Amino acid sequence: MRRRTLVTIVVLSVGVTVGLATAGYRAHAATVEVHRLQATNASPETMTRVYLRAAADGDCSLTRRLTLPHTSAWCSAPLSWLTDSPDLVSYRDVGTAVHESEGVADRDQVCVPSTIDQRDLSGAEPGTMSWEWCWVRTADGWRLWDQGQG
Repeated sequence: MRRRTLVTIVVLSVGVTVGLATAGYRAHAATVEVHRLQATNASPETMTRVYLRAAADGDCSLTRRLTLPHTSAWCSAPLSWLTDSPDLVSYRDVGTAVHESEGVADRDQVCVPSTIDQRDLSGAEPGTMSWEWCWVRTADGWRLWDQGQG
């Protein structure tokens, strides 16, 4: 009986350790990616592709770091249905950035159109739709300011 308990404890400990290590690695990788993007002065199109790839891959740490607090960050991580985050299933057709002046938008933004396949987006049926990603330049580099159907 004691041997079985010891094996159970070891297996659970290994599982928790792997989970924590994975979360730590993802957080570190997101930080490295954000710093790399700032260092190379990435374009809004590049930022959009990085953001979309992170959202589709479930890299919630990176999508949250690139999204300003007043708009939703996309996240397709396991069990994301427990949160209020929509799931980005796939994406394509990332277009050319268009400057939107403050007179048209809430503030000067650069918006990049794309096509996304999504689920769990509040108020939308699951499936394909046009979506715009609007970026603003901050002291920390480009950050997602606004988004929505294009």
